[in-house]
Amino acid sequence: MSASLKILVTAAFGVAVYIVLILAGDLRQHVPLFLGAHAVLLVVMFAAWRIVRDSSPGVLRLAIAAAIVFRLVAACAPPSLSDDVYRYVWDGRTQVAGHHPYKFAPNDPMRAELRDGVVYPKINHPEIPTIYPPLAELVFALLAAMKLGVTGFKLALALLDVGVVLAIVRLLDALKLPRDRVVLYAWNPLAIVEIAMSGHIEPLGLLFVVLAVTALVQGRMIPAAAALGAAIQAKLLPLILVPGFTRRLKTRAILVAVAVIALTTAPYALRGPWLPGGVLAYAHRWEHGAVLFALVRRGYAWLDLAPGLTHAIGAAQARWGAGGGAVWDALYRSVWPQELARLTVAVFALAWAILQSFRPGLDPAHESRLALGGALLLAPTLHPWYALWVLPLAVASGAWSWVLLAALIPLQYLAGAADVPWPLRLTIMLPPIAWMIRDSLIRSRR
Repeated sequence: MSASLKILVTAAFGVAVYIVLILAGDLRQHVPLFLGAHAVLLVVMFAAWRIVRDSSPGVLRLAIAAAIVFRLVAACAPPSLSDDVYRYVWDGRTQVAGHHPYKFAPNDPMRAELRDGVVYPKINHPEIPTIYPPLAELVFALLAAMKLGVTGFKLALALLDVGVVLAIVRLLDALKLPRDRVVLYAWNPLAIVEIAMSGHIEPLGLLFVVLAVTALVQGRMIPAAAALGAAIQAKLLPLILVPGFTRRLKTRAILVAVAVIALTTAPYALRGPWLPGGVLAYAHRWEHGAVLFALVRRGYAWLDLAPGLTHAIGAAQARWGAGGGAVWDALYRSVWPQELARLTVAVFALAWAILQSFRPGLDPAHESRLALGGALLLAPTLHPWYALWVLPLAVASGAWSWVLLAALIPLQYLAGAADVPWPLRLTIMLPPIAWMIRDSLIRSRR
């Protein structure tokens, strides 16, 4: 059997598995079936990679075409593992109706006229204003203006993910690495399920992150800066790349990044709030699936620093704090284990990113992967689709620990709507972290 026929047969089997998932309906009611299918699709992915690795460039083109088919098929399924896409559609329709997306939460009386019986009832946390940055909101508005509903949004995001696949090919070329590695993202069931099937916004930011890193590898500073600015405005996580990019970019390029951020923010800043109101709620309240953050929080709870810190703040306020009540209130709130832990991991994530920017011999792809990966491992919230932020750079640089994490993290769905229990967290996180430590020790001995 020729390599082309092998990849077509493998792809047909993959499509059949995705159709089974679609026919299953609400996957939250069939988590074992979903996880079984996910395991089978991982085997299919590695089989396809092996076929492509040992074949001609034409077989890779067939594999990429199959990856597009997977996404189009998966996008036809109603979202079941996540309801985020309903918020996207709501935000887009809000803007088309002339409302500012950052001013009011969906359940605010000012939004009553926009509520329907399909999208509004499925919005998660309707009491919180949107958390999405301006570029994401502009995309939501564009898709809503095109009269697209939930399936249309998911198809658009699936096509954006095709752009991520093609961008990874360009990155591999820039790094002079084998193109076949793109299959580990293009056929990865985590990417296909979380983007095409569930409809997450990640590919908008991922596309610009990969383009930014590729441009930096090629020495094209202006495009790199512009793409980084767009990535930050798609989702805030790429802010962690700013230290590394700033050390590599010249002042003119940095100003381009600032200009991109300003231009995408302006349509909202000129009419009202420029910052998503839900960001602060997300930063203070959300926690899901974290290991390192949860350990830090438990450590602060054991130390019980709040009484002593509260006393010290009270003494300082009595001595110097005639005014500034809001500042003192914020200080009092920050001494509890949850807030101390959030501050600690944020400082460590930033320090880690800065450290990577000073390490000699790291190319931009490796440095960016380490910065993003460190931020995610330290973050209070680690949903399955968050792993996608590292996966394109991981498959490009051969960071197999992140490929393993992408394979294991769907196990979180066994917890249902509850937070992930500790045995499951450790099952998911310890093997990849152990692999990361092993790789680090091997590199340090060279």
